[in-house]
Amino acid sequence: MPRLLLLLLPFGVLLAWLAFDGPEPVALPATGWQVTEVLGGDDAGFARVTASAPFEFPRDHGPHPDYRHEWWYLTGHLEDGVGRGYGFQLTLFRFGLSARPTAVDTPSAWRTDSLYMAHFTVTDVEGGRFHAFERFARPALDLAGARATPFAAWVGPWRLESAGDGLFPMRLSAGDDGVALDLTLVAEKPVVAQGDGGTSRKGPEPGNATRYYSLPRLAARGRLQLDGAAREVHGSAWLDREWGSSALGDGVRGWDWFGLQLDDGRDLMLYRLRRDDGGTDPFSAGSVVAVDGTVTPLTATDFVIEPRGEWRTADGVAYPAQWRLTLPEHDLDLEVRPLLADQELRLAVRYWEGAVAVSGSVAGRGYAELTGYAGASLTAPR
Repeated sequence: MPRLLLLLLPFGVLLAWLAFDGPEPVALPATGWQVTEVLGGDDAGFARVTASAPFEFPRDHGPHPDYRHEWWYLTGHLEDGVGRGYGFQLTLFRFGLSARPTAVDTPSAWRTDSLYMAHFTVTDVEGGRFHAFERFARPALDLAGARATPFAAWVGPWRLESAGDGLFPMRLSAGDDGVALDLTLVAEKPVVAQGDGGTSRKGPEPGNATRYYSLPRLAARGRLQLDGAAREVHGSAWLDREWGSSALGDGVRGWDWFGLQLDDGRDLMLYRLRRDDGGTDPFSAGSVVAVDGTVTPLTATDFVIEPRGEWRTADGVAYPAQWRLTLPEHDLDLEVRPLLADQELRLAVRYWEGAVAVSGSVAGRGYAELTGYAGASLTAPR
């Protein structure tokens, strides 16, 4: 999936962070960069994804410093003891600043050749509130980082890490401003290699691709701190891993991405790359994961994503308010709606990522991610 492939920090800001020798955070814009403003960056010297290859675990759970960017992306739904529902997201990003390793004799312990960013959100469905937080750190002095064995990825105190000898059970811990989440996660399905054997092409040029795998069903259990009270919660989560160095093809404005857990035991991942003219880019793709974990890859001709209506932010940005997803070969005709209209992250990067409910031929739940809408009105697909 594309996820935040375009949401790379501007190269000049990254260099400013790299050059700064102290622990203070870099100044960030109050309203968030747009995807068209942060596209690209110099990928010279970084590795590019040009072919499929088997994943190597546990190595591939850890960082890939030869590539310019990567992320550990966890979303899910939770329920407390009285049936109140919540959505959550914890995403840990690594951005390579330079393909040249930092010199061993660097004059400052704060210098680094990479930057980590993290987003943490909680959707309080019944309370009608969306809580979103952000952290930045460099891996210098262990302020942020990732490793394969035992697995861990962290930005400050926000962590995703193995709680045993293997990858699972896994523990998530994050919190800010009175909102905190501590979960234990256990896999209920095997790893899904997305795209062509784990290589997901995003455009026509060689190297316009990422390595991409998912763990689409994770049982989640733990504690949520909200409104001054701690509550026991349980539910289900979805973990995505992706890394690469290149951008999308020319003329792509943004995308609508869906990760859906259906009540019949199937899992569905779809992304529609939206072109500047409103059309669907031919590199849009997805997958259907059967109950037993069998994966069926999807191309742009295998599904249709139709936005229905719109929701507008206070400053006039329009996002879809609902979607119809049809997959004729899989007998799926689904209606997807946000559990809360306002789940827009207005942080250093501005995008919409939120909990959704599924109805229609099969019920379910999941998450949607929408990019490229800020600063432009909603354009229906053609």
